[in-house]
Amino acid sequence: MRKDQITAAYGKVFDAPGVINGSGKVRFVGVWPTGNVAVKRSSDPDSFGPLTVSPEKARPLTQAIERLYPAK
Repeated sequence: MRKDQITAAYGKVFDAPGVINGSGKVRFVGVWPTGNVAVKRSSDPDSFGPLTVSPEKARPLTQAIERLYPAK
């Protein structure tokens, strides 16, 4: 994903089943320098820290972001 896609998607909720077990909707929180993706359940309060998932596990989320915010 490009920086503009990451910026546009930050904090938004996406339908991405399989990224977090037991939750079909996830909130995108960013990408760590390691390439792992930071996410939260859509129902988690702001005070909860993000979960880190591998790029492979986050594939449904990154695909949803790329569909909504295509690369320019």
